Amino acid sequence: MKSKRVALGELIHIVDERNKDMLTDTVLGISIDKEFIPSVANIIGTDLSNYKVVHKGRFACNPMHVGRDERLPVCLYSNEQSAIVSPAYFLFECNQDADIVPEYLNLCFHTDWFDKNCWLRTDSSVRGGISWDDLCLVDIPVPPIEEQRKIVRQYKVVTERISLLLSMSSNLMKQASTYFTEIFISPLGNSLLELNSKSVVPEGWSIRKVGNYCEANIESVNLSTMHNAIQYLDTGSLTTNMVTGFQSLNINVDEIPGRARRKMYDGDILYSTVRPNLKHYGIIYSPEENMVASTGFCILHNKNMEISNELIYMLLTHEDIVKYLQGVAENSVSTYPSIGPSDLLDIQFALPPQHVVEKANLYLSAILRLNSRICNEMSVLEKLKVAITEKGVA
Repeated sequence: MKSKRVALGELIHIVDERNKDMLTDTVLGISIDKEFIPSVANIIGTDLSNYKVVHKGRFACNPMHVGRDERLPVCLYSNEQSAIVSPAYFLFECNQDADIVPEYLNLCFHTDWFDKNCWLRTDSSVRGGISWDDLCLVDIPVPPIEEQRKIVRQYKVVTERISLLLSMSSNLMKQASTYFTEIFISPLGNSLLELNSKSVVPEGWSIRKVGNYCEANIESVNLSTMHNAIQYLDTGSLTTNMVTGFQSLNINVDEIPGRARRKMYDGDILYSTVRPNLKHYGIIYSPEENMVASTGFCILHNKNMEISNELIYMLLTHEDIVKYLQGVAENSVSTYPSIGPSDLLDIQFALPPQHVVEKANLYLSAILRLNSRICNEMSVLEKLKVAITEKGVA
């Protein structure tokens, strides 16, 4: 059934409950991603009795930065324990006689079209705020109650599955990290960064470089020989092995980014050369023929497979190495803190005896390949979550 469109002001009413009885001192803000977060404001010496109280089932929003951020930070509070927010925030609740489910309304607030409508109604101040009256004029699609509840249930199922997968992925990577530390670092009794060609290592161990096993950026893509469409991966779409999405581009229609040049092969390690501490890196498994990566990545290709891609990945993403590379980047002469392929290839590490390496290859490969499948499922579910909010509440 097609949704009717109703002005938000017909569905909600403003609430102005202050913390006069000092009910709580838990001060929250709302992030640009529309989630409650601990407030970053300095509240030392602040009179918290004037702050507004938010209870479970009540909405809060920060109307002050919509023009600047092109988003309205707004969220439904779901915790049992009450909290307080800035006096500048709007607090509101759904009208009891309105045919609206609060959780459904919260999904509406997470859509691009809602933010666009709010942005169009901002005032002329530097930050571009939105008034309560203008917020109340924004139209909201309101399907029948049962349809709203169905959409909320679908969204909840997807988000709960994502949460479970996220926990599984986190546990797997902790397991891999613990194993790597026990096998490759603990026997040395020192940090990865203290190794050099003269380091004393246990019997049977040797000092090696990443460049002994990998080569960087082995092939560029000739777009003229590609399919009509390419799937482009930029650096911002890959973080700690999680791909948030490829850009599908038609070579004959779309403007292809100049950075869309790197060819990827199965098991290649992608490592962003800008600001390593942002952790834009990962392993790509079974890439499709028309997948292309940004030149903002250094792509490491295993040239002899004596040690696995997964073992090299665990080395290069170890916190000591990431901190070291960030230091190198900050000392570079580039516009942005950046590293080059040689900075990765020249990293030294201690390699244990072959039988230990072979066991580690199998173990880490199994864990990271399983984690990759989990991350792929999460990526699909994130797209489904967006589809539910964008189409389900349209």
